[in-house]
Amino acid sequence: MDNNEIFAKSNPPESIQIHNKKLIENYEYLKKNGFIKKTEKFDIEKYDNAIKKILYYHDLGKLNTKFQNKIRKKLNLPLLDENQYIHTLNEIPHEWLSLCFISDEDIQYFKSLNHENIKFDKLVQYCIAFHHNRDKIINQKTIEKFIKYDIEKNKIKIGIKYPLRTGFNIDNGIRKKIEDNFEEYFDLLVFIKGLLHKCDYAASANIEIEKLYKGNYKNDFINKGIISKKWELKDFQKKAEKNSNKNIILVASTGMGKTEFAMNWIQGHKAFYLLGIKTAVYAMYERFKEIFSKDNVSLLYGDTEYYIARESDDEIDYLKKSAMVHQLSYPITIATADQLVTSVFKFKGFEFFYFTLSYSYLIVDEIQSFSPEAIASIVVFLKEIKNLGAKFLLMTATLPEFIKKEFNDINDLVYIRELSNIKRHKISMCNYYISDELSIQKIKETFQKNNKILVICNTIKMAQEMREKLKELNPSLIHSRFIFKDRKLKEEDILKASDEKNLKSIWISTQVVEASLNIDFDFIFTECATIDSIFQRMGRCWRKKENDYNYDYPNIFIFKPSENSYYVYDREILNRTFEVLMEYDKKLLTEEEKQRIISQVFDFNFIKNTKYYENYKMSKNLLKFGFRAESKNEAQKMFRKITNNYTIIPEPVFNKFEEKIKRNLDFIDNPKNNFFDRLKSKLNLQQYCISTQLDENKIKNLLKTLDSNYAKKKGIFILKGVEYDNINGLKFLKEYKDLDNII
Repeated sequence: MDNNEIFAKSNPPESIQIHNKKLIENYEYLKKNGFIKKTEKFDIEKYDNAIKKILYYHDLGKLNTKFQNKIRKKLNLPLLDENQYIHTLNEIPHEWLSLCFISDEDIQYFKSLNHENIKFDKLVQYCIAFHHNRDKIINQKTIEKFIKYDIEKNKIKIGIKYPLRTGFNIDNGIRKKIEDNFEEYFDLLVFIKGLLHKCDYAASANIEIEKLYKGNYKNDFINKGIISKKWELKDFQKKAEKNSNKNIILVASTGMGKTEFAMNWIQGHKAFYLLGIKTAVYAMYERFKEIFSKDNVSLLYGDTEYYIARESDDEIDYLKKSAMVHQLSYPITIATADQLVTSVFKFKGFEFFYFTLSYSYLIVDEIQSFSPEAIASIVVFLKEIKNLGAKFLLMTATLPEFIKKEFNDINDLVYIRELSNIKRHKISMCNYYISDELSIQKIKETFQKNNKILVICNTIKMAQEMREKLKELNPSLIHSRFIFKDRKLKEEDILKASDEKNLKSIWISTQVVEASLNIDFDFIFTECATIDSIFQRMGRCWRKKENDYNYDYPNIFIFKPSENSYYVYDREILNRTFEVLMEYDKKLLTEEEKQRIISQVFDFNFIKNTKYYENYKMSKNLLKFGFRAESKNEAQKMFRKITNNYTIIPEPVFNKFEEKIKRNLDFIDNPKNNFFDRLKSKLNLQQYCISTQLDENKIKNLLKTLDSNYAKKKGIFILKGVEYDNINGLKFLKEYKDLDNII
């Protein structure tokens, strides 16, 4: 290693020159493979030379002695002398110092690209100065000292002879100029700063900036996704390929094959498939991986690291895959919506996401299942990325008219509707609670006739109560407050119960069965939920039959919502759903009638005066008027509408497995242990955890901190005041029963 090397990074050691060369190569790769090209929004040919200059300048500030010594210390190299002027100064972020290297000649060149209200030279400096996210206060005087007494004396080491620039004002002269006129600079910010982020991240991680599809996408889809399953593409699914260059809204009945439609629409383009629920995401990932192989498909959500670990050969393989997943480099990414849609809140660094999406195909599945605030975010997000060049496919079984109208101004939008002719569900509306004696008797009578029954409650508390009331039938229970290893077994068991013919069984659940679990029961007894959830629940009954339900008695029983249901669902929409469904009591519903019910529930004359629509409109307007979140974490919290999401180990579980849990934590905390083995210990620890929503103010006295750096960093607590077993899951003790109202 050359002792005079000027480093950009330490692991592995890499010079500024080599790092910059990688960025240029990444940029050329994106152009060569058609990821970026001349569009209506961005003339790549016009800005080509400017982009190369930005990539060259972005990290030159790393020449400063403080930064170089930080790298040298890590590499056990002799430290450089820090002169008396900078020795006592704190290190300045290198990206701020990089601005001094922009030559006067290039400043004039950048100014030649000014147009209308766009000061291109200011934009360039903004992209360079803020290509990292810092909380530090900009100290102009310290910057000037570093330039004058340090960088000016060392610039010859990277071949620079011209005088360095001083006097630029990063805060008032650059940052405020751009951020105060954010809307005008928006498109160029996405393309130029987003491109810089993309090239820089990939170069730093030593990964392919965009992984090309391995194999033939169309052949894989037809052979592995259709022919091997002895299927044929339906007529509406064939329309996907014909309209692959268009944006699409697809409304199709549950079980019609929306996923295959999406696969046929992608046609080998870089794609993201977004869902709202973690378990649904993992199930969809497995489905895509089976057809398109793990070389082409990645999974992105909160616990991604655990699944990458399971599919990695060793530490090097893990680190590479992890970087590629988080840098959005795979041809196909299956993700929870919050991983991408939160970029609509324009947190620092959002440009990376928007830039990547600008040349991608995006699928959003079941938009109506999100909160009104999240729906507003998705609507604004889709329209913005569409304007940048992305294509989107919005798929749902239930689409409120007010959402559809939001996209009326998109010219190349195709609306496709495909409803099943099979009548699957005859409903009985019960104007009493699911826990009433009359309901319990009805469930017992139905069970005695050798049927498979699924009982769905709106809260875990109610599900646990129903299990107690039906205990003589030996029911099984599944919900979101089982520790990971128990939840996994529950999911396997309910799938077996669903698939085995002539097996009498009864399962009690919550919303966790609405998506991801491909189950089919003979009868459903459910508390009334909002109409989108009700139709999802119906989809778990008579699901795999190819003929009409032709019995006199109903197969769907819908009960009056309990008061606790309003902790979960909007009161007005929930009451409206029950009211409208009452009109269809004892009816065998057609799919057309289901669409009519959706229109009735979300009739604009009704909904415009609801809190639901008020929240939707407020969130949409907030985004349109330029709201920006401070960080991605803040944006994700806003999108999920979660006060606090905790990872907890129930105290009874901790007491039972204390030795194993502590052993795993001790192993994880020791940095001397093998990285990959530590990751396996994290996987082992996860088996005893539950990820759940809790009210911080009510719960803080019940949280016990674990004596572990990893647990503190990840926010893993022991939860007191609860009981736990693998039959009922987690329950709060009687004195804390008000904390139990959660799905």
